[in-house]
Amino acid sequence: MIDFWLPHLAFTLLVFLLLSRSRAVQPWLWGALLAAAVLSVAPLQGMSLALQLRTYMGDLSISSLVLLTCAVLGRFGLPAPAARDRLMMLGLFAALALLLYPASLGLSYSDPYQVGFEPRPLLLVLGALCLILIVLRSWLGALALLLATLAFALRLNASENYWDYLIDPYLALYSLGALLVFGLRALLARRNQRSASDTRTPA
Repeated sequence: MIDFWLPHLAFTLLVFLLLSRSRAVQPWLWGALLAAAVLSVAPLQGMSLALQLRTYMGDLSISSLVLLTCAVLGRFGLPAPAARDRLMMLGLFAALALLLYPASLGLSYSDPYQVGFEPRPLLLVLGALCLILIVLRSWLGALALLLATLAFALRLNASENYWDYLIDPYLALYSLGALLVFGLRALLARRNQRSASDTRTPA
């Protein structure tokens, strides 16, 4: 039953983020959240809008739902994660994407996805990574790993593969794209800093 409601949760979070603004007043935010929840169960051709979207997008991972929930809470005033926390989270999921998806695209002979059906080695590695994130106080990445693992242990999704709880193509593209943008901005900032330094240097 829970795996049936996960698409409704994903739809509600996504539509709310599209409808709301970060500086909107609280009554508007609650109204937008309620409207998104109602839309998720609205029928269309014998199927709710949330399940219609699921047929096109597939299921989002638990990690994606955690990050979407964090973004929604941010609309209600929850402080945004620190830049360092966000960067470590992006690096974690970008690394997982680079490990998993090249094989799916036929770019590698190994198949890490099969490990997700018997994920004990993967759980050990990610458990160690989660402890490192906690020690470094990178709470967002650690929370995503913990909740994805808990959901897999409880089989809260229809999938029997741990990877499907951990990451999805949308989270992979977001993480890789955000890291690329961050790197380009850092290079531009360094270049501008050097240009400014050269301008101030006396002839």
